Amino acid sequence: MGVCSKKNKNLLTTDSEELGDCWSYTCFKRDSGLFLAFESGKRNIDTCADMLVRFFNRMELPTPENKISIFTDGNVQYSICLPELYCEPCLDYGQVIKVKEKNKLVYVIREKIMGNPDSKAISTSVIEGYNNKIRQRLSRFGRKTASFSKKLNRFISALNIFQFVHNFIEVKSSHKSPAMLESITDHLWNWSEFLNYHVQF
Repeated sequence: MGVCSKKNKNLLTTDSEELGDCWSYTCFKRDSGLFLAFESGKRNIDTCADMLVRFFNRMELPTPENKISIFTDGNVQYSICLPELYCEPCLDYGQVIKVKEKNKLVYVIREKIMGNPDSKAISTSVIEGYNNKIRQRLSRFGRKTASFSKKLNRFISALNIFQFVHNFIEVKSSHKSPAMLESITDHLWNWSEFLNYHVQF
């Protein structure tokens, strides 16, 4: 979670709906580390659904014979949006629910929500690691930080740049970027190439 201009408790009735707490729903591909999609906004069904639509637009559509496995935390929005957006026989979906008492982790529940995911594979450790990396690299995403964004589009732009750098410039242990592992590009990009690249519409 980040903050846009001011915290929720300081909002006025005349303030824009964009101000206040801002959440980013993120999606990473576990095997390659590709930062597939994100959506930033209020923590609600609409923001969650927009991220899932973007995610599926960038993936090969699953089929009952070629299912896709999705693992999330216990946010109920995912279990509401996924069945409404996509065919259940094409998905193996599991949730990791962490039970805490006095801010200490007591136990973890791995629950099958859709399909038949492997219980041992249900994990959010990868996405938690990447989300922690975002908070470390981008100060405006840090918890209890003074480096908050003044406008929502600046918040989103910062994450857009991080997404590109992570996917195209940074090297994983395989000496390839996530985009190379996914055959999206055939080489490592650099900042000069990124800043001078022109997109034709």
